[in-house]
Amino acid sequence: MRWSPQQDDALKAVADWLARPRAQVFRLFGYAGTGKTTLARHLAEDIDGDVAFGAYTGKAALVMRSKGCAGATTIHAMIYRPRGGDEEGPSFAINRQGAAAEADLIVIDECSMVDEELGRDLLSFGKKVLVLGDPAQLPPVKGGGFFTDAEPDAMLTEVHRQAADDPIIRMSLAVREGRELERGDYGESRVVSRREIATEDVTSADQVLVGTNRTRRLYNGRLRELKGLIDPTPAVGDKLVCLRNDKSKGLFNGGVWIVQRLKSADGPKIRMDLLADEEGAKRSVPVSVLRAFFEGEAEAIPFAQRRRSDEFDYGYALTVHKAQGSQWDDVVLFDESFAFREHRDRWLYTGLTRAAKRIIVVR
Repeated sequence: MRWSPQQDDALKAVADWLARPRAQVFRLFGYAGTGKTTLARHLAEDIDGDVAFGAYTGKAALVMRSKGCAGATTIHAMIYRPRGGDEEGPSFAINRQGAAAEADLIVIDECSMVDEELGRDLLSFGKKVLVLGDPAQLPPVKGGGFFTDAEPDAMLTEVHRQAADDPIIRMSLAVREGRELERGDYGESRVVSRREIATEDVTSADQVLVGTNRTRRLYNGRLRELKGLIDPTPAVGDKLVCLRNDKSKGLFNGGVWIVQRLKSADGPKIRMDLLADEEGAKRSVPVSVLRAFFEGEAEAIPFAQRRRSDEFDYGYALTVHKAQGSQWDDVVLFDESFAFREHRDRWLYTGLTRAAKRIIVVR
């Protein structure tokens, strides 16, 4: 592998850090296509010991594995273990015999999503932690940012030659440099007008992304209708998104779940079993969600009542903010960057880089 001078400098900086016993965290930041994951994988190959790869969401961990980061899991799976449970399901505690405990180096991708509690639990293992992040993305709306509230130890800005051939990387580079994203074909990806997008394009995508909560609610309703789901109550097979962390249950804001079993839907709370929408998910999680969350009335719920409920909504369409930390192969992005004013380019860049293989941008 031939490294650019910038990548070579980053590798030397990480090697120096690994030799310093007291420095626990190294921040390797860079834009899409600059080779952060490739460098991390190369560093892992030279470590005399075990390396644990992790990310905030299962989708991001899957992308890490596809890039050669063997055994990548969620941070939650890396550092917590189930400890019994009750009718509300298993609770989780720090696992001092798990992957993080046995690793000589921990590598975390999409690190902007990690909040203070998760970050401190990760650091409590006392292991070296290499975190990867992209400062061109949107800052997390709330929570998150535990590792990104400091300057990077190494910053990659040059998109390397192989990545520059990737149409999504080319599109993201144009947006980051302030250029207009013209309509047309970009390899398998496209930028189209609303008149050109077909219903089948939207329904066959792995994920639909939008800008505002109003649009999200509207499109979720429409996509459920297209699937024959008219009742506002969730049905088996419905796709949901988690809206609030609950570490004890293994629930994290932005995680996507599938309804596996509907247990009770008669009263103000809907009780169901959910399965994570990710490869190899086996353990279902029982949740109890106020009906108002699925009827667009969540804002009216008093906090005292809200805190006694799990928080979920439909996940066929997600806001780009909620999708941060995840990636899907095939994405449809409805461009609402106009709603974000000075952050419009960062919003569009973040939306584009949620797609791993193909994206249709609807403008």
